Amino acid sequence: QAAGRVSALADEPGGGDMLVFMPTERDILDTVSLLRKKLPDQFMVLPLFGRLKGAEQRRIFQPVRRRKIIVATNIAETSITVPGIRTVIDTGLARISHYNVRAGTTSLPVTRISGASCDQRSGRCGRTGPGTCYRLYSEEDYHSRPEFTLPELLRSNLAEVILQMISLRLGDPRKFPFIDPPTNRAINDGYRI
Repeated sequence: QAAGRVSALADEPGGGDMLVFMPTERDILDTVSLLRKKLPDQFMVLPLFGRLKGAEQRRIFQPVRRRKIIVATNIAETSITVPGIRTVIDTGLARISHYNVRAGTTSLPVTRISGASCDQRSGRCGRTGPGTCYRLYSEEDYHSRPEFTLPELLRSNLAEVILQMISLRLGDPRKFPFIDPPTNRAINDGYRI
């Protein structure tokens, strides 16, 4: 669906660079491959994800005469600002880490992002001129999303946090004034680990 939207928008004159949000590295590589085959040479299609080598990541900032289409994970949501982005295409999905205290496992499911993350993504375009965000989900879907992403502290294994708190002599995690305090069960699990 994202590749189809990009292809349709590519024909618009003076459209500027595009940023496409995809949930996984595999989705990005598949989309980049498809777009490189489908679009003419006046487009430079670039992937962007955390495991990509630094030199490859820096290519998105290099000025070129061609229009850039950057296909990225949520790394481009807040971490960096790419100049010249006029169009954002948002799938509304991301891989978000979640620790299950009962099972003692961490998973990276593809999930719907929060409303705040949707808004953050739309804010990636039009920073230096007019911009447009195309969301590949309905307005009803947007309004049914949680307002904010659950804080990482509440969806993580706390063993490392506890070790750092001990090392820094910050006291008992149960009494620490966290903005979003973890449950006693999660703290006990962190100590057990």
